[in-house]
Amino acid sequence: MDGAINPSATESNRVVVYGDWSQYVIADRIGTTVEIVPHLVGGNGRPTGQRGLWVWGRVGADSVNDSAFRVLNVATTA
Repeated sequence: MDGAINPSATESNRVVVYGDWSQYVIADRIGTTVEIVPHLVGGNGRPTGQRGLWVWGRVGADSVNDSAFRVLNVATTA
């Protein structure tokens, strides 16, 4: 995706994805790992006197039907 349309250049400008969003699936894997970090350190490598948590989980997403989506391309010519 392009951030902005450049009308002064000959190029493709992909500005939006549109389609049937019911064909896009987001899946969370059951199970998250949590680990206690007893001593956090700062940028200088010294302890800050704080504790923290390291949380790790998995999330996935994919299109079930790729032909359900299109990219709008605004072509420009110089």
